[in-house]
Amino acid sequence: MTQSHTKSRFLLTCLAFLTVAFSTVTQANERTLSTSGSGSVSAIPDQMSLTFWIEERGNKLSSQKTLVDETTNRLINDLNNKGVEDKDIRSYQLQIYPRYEQNDDGKTEQNGFVVQREVQITLLEPENYDSIIDLALARGVTRVGQVKFEISDQQGLYEQALVNAYQQAKAKAERLATAAGLELKSTLSIAEQSMSRPVIMQMAEMSSRSDKVSLPGQQTIEARVEVTFLTQNQSSSDN
Repeated sequence: MTQSHTKSRFLLTCLAFLTVAFSTVTQANERTLSTSGSGSVSAIPDQMSLTFWIEERGNKLSSQKTLVDETTNRLINDLNNKGVEDKDIRSYQLQIYPRYEQNDDGKTEQNGFVVQREVQITLLEPENYDSIIDLALARGVTRVGQVKFEISDQQGLYEQALVNAYQQAKAKAERLATAAGLELKSTLSIAEQSMSRPVIMQMAEMSSRSDKVSLPGQQTIEARVEVTFLTQNQSSSDN
């Protein structure tokens, strides 16, 4: 083997050794740090969902259904006149079932039928809630279900809450890293630990001095994330 070949092999060996040593030092200086964060965004709901039931009891099934259909049709027309569009009205749920009562002997006997139609509406102008309820009851609605207050752009607000959650997780990581003599280099991973879901809220009442008694209050959308950061020793960045 020539002297030049020997020198080449020696240089290659030294280079490989330095590369491994540098890699080992880098890995020793780099560590990961995981933190969790939560964020929230609050907004006043701008729409609500209402459920009405129209019911007829009796012994003549066909006439009962006719009455329910007529009441439903009048209600829908009145809702349209109030600015509620057909696309925000669902009235296809019709239920028919026998009605049972106990006679004087304590036996259960069938006593006619119950015809019931469920009408669900999405009210895009919540301030009209009280007048809509009055209209529905006057039109023949027999029962009003729970009111659900909602935010139309809930997904957009949830995404902002996610950003807020990440910022909190990063701020926590920076404080922990500083306390441990480290500094953050980059974000390795973000794991979402929550999901956007509608929130059902009860109505709130104001003082009787106000003519607006049905208020939705404020809705808060929350998000949670877990973030893993790559860190390095503070001393390594100063060299």
